[in-house]
Amino acid sequence: MTEIIGGAQDAATMLPTPWLDLTQLAELNFRHKVGIIAQRGSREAKVGRDIAVHAARAGFPVALFTGYPPSSTPPAALVIDETPEPTAAQINARAKKLIAGQQPRLIVIERFERLRPQDPEPSLDDASYDPVEESWGDRLMWTVRDIRVSIPVLFTTVVDPVPDLSRPLFKWLHVDHPAMVMTDVCKPTLVVARTGPESVEARLEVDPHEYRNGAFSTLQWKPLDA
Repeated sequence: MTEIIGGAQDAATMLPTPWLDLTQLAELNFRHKVGIIAQRGSREAKVGRDIAVHAARAGFPVALFTGYPPSSTPPAALVIDETPEPTAAQINARAKKLIAGQQPRLIVIERFERLRPQDPEPSLDDASYDPVEESWGDRLMWTVRDIRVSIPVLFTTVVDPVPDLSRPLFKWLHVDHPAMVMTDVCKPTLVVARTGPESVEARLEVDPHEYRNGAFSTLQWKPLDA
């Protein structure tokens, strides 16, 4: 593993993932919003479900918003919400509900572009209000920012081509692509692509510490059993 700062002691304060290298890089602690981008159809594209199940099996209460629930019986600490287009208000409310008698410790939102923005109520005094002014990407960005919880939230999305880790996202994606929106609202934002049977290359597109943007890490990331 390269370019990763921190060690086992730091990882102990973070929610666990199935892969220690990813645990340290994603930093799922406190109120961080974390984003992971993978290729559509790849094994890494289901990272949200994998992390949700793993953390719940370790005893951490997790709420998973997904359109593709795990096929196996979920652990008691995992609540699955299959709402097709969840809103920020629904997610904020979910964070306040107990799971197996405990406060949630993590929210996972797979394919976060499914989030449904709610039109603001126009002011009667604002004759210039025009809901068409904002692009779809802008509305998604503000919806994510309206998710205001004190626990970490993991967002995932996908890209169709093999991720081009040699270039920043804005060089090969449209500004309104969900992955681009993710870079505005998630610290960190990781782009991942498999490089070997048990290794994944990750580009740190957005850095929570403000000095590692564009850094690369080789993560030990063995695929989980189906």
